[in-house]
Amino acid sequence: MKKIVSIGEVLMDVYSEANKTNAVVGGASFNVACSIAALKNNESYFMGSLGNDDYKNEIKTFIEKYGIKTDFIQESQLPTTIAKVTLDENKERFFEFTRNSDADFQLSNFSQDQLKEIDFIHFGSATALLEGDLSDSYWELFDFAKENNIKFCFDPNFRDNLWTTEAEIKEFIRLSTPFLDKADLIKLSDEELLLVTGTNEQERAIKVLMGFNPNALICITRGSNDTMCGWNGEIIYVPTVVCEELADTTGAGDAFISSLINEFVSKDINSESSKEDVIEIVSTSNKFANQAVRYIGALTFLDHLNK
Repeated sequence: MKKIVSIGEVLMDVYSEANKTNAVVGGASFNVACSIAALKNNESYFMGSLGNDDYKNEIKTFIEKYGIKTDFIQESQLPTTIAKVTLDENKERFFEFTRNSDADFQLSNFSQDQLKEIDFIHFGSATALLEGDLSDSYWELFDFAKENNIKFCFDPNFRDNLWTTEAEIKEFIRLSTPFLDKADLIKLSDEELLLVTGTNEQERAIKVLMGFNPNALICITRGSNDTMCGWNGEIIYVPTVVCEELADTTGAGDAFISSLINEFVSKDINSESSKEDVIEIVSTSNKFANQAVRYIGALTFLDHLNK
């Protein structure tokens, strides 16, 4: 089994729908850590900070439930970060963040020897490119991965209410670029693809990314249509399965990349891997994401995997 680390935020998603509210554990990086742990093919580590309020104990139950390794988890004196999630008529989600404990993480608390034991890193935080100790740690771990030849994945998880002005969006693109240039595995939504490339046509946009990083497996999720992939100079389209029982799209992207990382690492995808190998792991990940959108909350579907 390989040691896979997901660095970033754990928070509470507070849903508002039909004048009702419900708080569930979430956070892009924590969601990925939970799903990889639930798949049980590799050791899953969450690297982040817990808050000092009652939500901490609720989060810890998820850590214990799925068997997430706790070696890189810290506890903050700040309250838990909150993401208010509003669902529209198509079950698409809109976020409003109250940021606290997620920013309070320091990589310097861990030794180089501990970090060298990591086999794969997922950079998929929605908040780590903002200011704070988490951001500093994100960049430190990025540099460490490059220096020590640790493979890694990048999912920018752009949130338009965190990057609102034209100047802020340009900064987001600038900060994302080094990760896009060096990652072994890249996952973007179709909107993020156009945003980071500045190109308004998807095939041309993915070719731009492939030109900058020809060695990466690049996957563009396109909702219920398909996943468009760039691999070894070729564009590949992998169909998705339409969900007839759509409840909530919040965790779809996190579920997809969780499965994709698990498959990528377990099957040792590399430059010698075939087109058929890529289609197989992306198809598996599309099916995994299809399970996630059947339930409210990003992690609820994990309770139904074996049913």
